[in-house]
Amino acid sequence: MPLFQKKLELFILYVLIVFLGATVHADIQIYLAPNGGFSPENNKRTITLKEGIVPATLTNALLEMIEKTENGGQINIAMYAFSYDKVQDALIAASRDRQIKVKVILDAVASWTVEIRDIFKKKIIAEQKAAQEEGRDFLFQLKEIYPPVIEARKRTRVLDDGTVIYGTMHEKFGVFYKKGNPVPLHAFCGSANVSKGAGEIFAENRVFFHHEPAVARQLAEEFARLWNEYGTAFTDNCESERMVSFDSKLASIQIVSNSKPVDEFKYQRIDNVLSEVLSTVEKNGSIDVAMFSFTHYRLASAIIYLAYRNPEAKIRILMDQTQIESDENHRGVLGQFIEKSAQERKLTNLEVRYKWRSNAFGWDEESNNPQLIHWRNLLLHHKGVVVNGKLMAIGSYNWSESAEERNFENVMIFHGRTPQEKEVVNRFMAEYNFIWGRLKSKDPVTKKVVHPQVITGEHGRMLKKKIKSAYGNALCRKIMATLDRAFEGLTVAEIATQTELAKEVVVTQLKTLVEADLIFAGQAKDGATPKYALTD
Repeated sequence: MPLFQKKLELFILYVLIVFLGATVHADIQIYLAPNGGFSPENNKRTITLKEGIVPATLTNALLEMIEKTENGGQINIAMYAFSYDKVQDALIAASRDRQIKVKVILDAVASWTVEIRDIFKKKIIAEQKAAQEEGRDFLFQLKEIYPPVIEARKRTRVLDDGTVIYGTMHEKFGVFYKKGNPVPLHAFCGSANVSKGAGEIFAENRVFFHHEPAVARQLAEEFARLWNEYGTAFTDNCESERMVSFDSKLASIQIVSNSKPVDEFKYQRIDNVLSEVLSTVEKNGSIDVAMFSFTHYRLASAIIYLAYRNPEAKIRILMDQTQIESDENHRGVLGQFIEKSAQERKLTNLEVRYKWRSNAFGWDEESNNPQLIHWRNLLLHHKGVVVNGKLMAIGSYNWSESAEERNFENVMIFHGRTPQEKEVVNRFMAEYNFIWGRLKSKDPVTKKVVHPQVITGEHGRMLKKKIKSAYGNALCRKIMATLDRAFEGLTVAEIATQTELAKEVVVTQLKTLVEADLIFAGQAKDGATPKYALTD
């Protein structure tokens, strides 16, 4: 194809996208979890659904987008974990009642998703059967990505003992089409799975793009790649998805996906893009990182170097408490490494904090050891960075080697040039600042902690050591199990009765648990006997 013709086609495509975006009201919104976010700027917003005005949660925002999809349109969703029945049912109903073609592709590598996928698949099979019996269409299509496909693309790692670690399809996005329009207009993308925990318990994000074809086309290209090249059909009606390549430079917001090949041997790298984003920090600027999993040594080293080179810049790193130190379940985490590097280099402009919950720890029956229990941890599940308060990179991508080398991931790049982009960045930073500012006191807890709370590494590791020591004591575990069932707390006498332990034994163990920050003694009123309860 002559160069002039190629440039002309690109120009026409650009004009088409600008025209499509200009003829309707473009709208970009970021929604936060849990339940709309922690900060007042975010959690007071509302959304209007058919059922009425509801809080602007991740789930409600997604339901709104499904409800507003035109009859006869199309919805494509790629999701690592899809367990929320309310959204499952909404998609099935959209396909059944409004002739909307729905295509969903799920990861089938992570073993923990087997049960939730089976529940979803049973619903789809039941609806397919009902449609066949009633002689009507049901346009729901489902594909899954299995280990052999990952292995064929060399997205694996072999451990010394021969164990094969497979990458996953870890992306979380969707694309929406109007009836008869091959160009997608709407989309969403972010850190959050479609699950109850993602919407109501964890710290998460999801960005919704309404009437933004330039963004939707980038995600449509990624969906087609996953669907056509990596997916294995579960339903027998799966059609191929048209692959239309799109130059992200034509959009103000870029989507970078590492499943996209750049030549016959290599895939597009996200870490290179993030290194460029970090390097834009100004002399008196800022870098604010919020990261669920941080094990990418090169990105950690880049931050340390930038802090050293720009002593007037303010650099903050906010992580989940799983990152506070390496252990048998979380190897290679870099929180403590970054702290130590900052201390050794006297980098007073670099600080690390961790989202914390003392009662996230417990006794693990399988390992017969005290551990951080995943389902009890109020996860900080964001994966984003904001540089100089305006350039933001956010998406499904944890800063880890596995995310880069094995998983399929994405990141959205917001340059903060337009008012809508600035609002998205500002809302994310409002959430960030609210969480960051809730620093846990070193004083003993005297009442139930209101989340979120964060902790420094030194304080957190000290408490973690005490917590593990307490859980290593069978008597302490017995008391904790009893208090775990008593939301309002129990007196010493009540604990002694329910545990069948002597009062003096209970008093001794309670002191250990208070010192470990696992419980607190409530303030007694009007001569009442004080009660002990879990701290958080």
